[in-house]
Amino acid sequence: MQFNRLKMSSRTQSLLGMLKRKTGLTPNILGRFAICLSLKDPSIPNSDEYDEKGSEIHPSVLFGEHEKMFMALMIKRLQHDRLDPKLYLHKQLRAHLNRGAIALWPRINDLSDFYELVKEERKT
Repeated sequence: MQFNRLKMSSRTQSLLGMLKRKTGLTPNILGRFAICLSLKDPSIPNSDEYDEKGSEIHPSVLFGEHEKMFMALMIKRLQHDRLDPKLYLHKQLRAHLNRGAIALWPRINDLSDFYELVKEERKT
């Protein structure tokens, strides 16, 4: 199993672009955090809620040197959700990226908010 290129929703592309302007962080870094926020949510995201009209991102860009770690996180989550990783890896990764970006957006106004969010998430 491996990750495929991800086509994010147009909304996610827009949100990550605006977050980049607010924080200076690149969309791949923001995307990693968004995925983690979504993975923390116990509900299963619905991949059909998100269009595929945004930009495409390659896993090596999105995850960098952490691709294996994100693969392990996704497989563990899919197993927890009783979803076959061979069938659902790509769809659920897209859903987690999109859902996480939407959850991240209202919490970040500048880089200091991101720093505070990281501290807050470490406590939980």
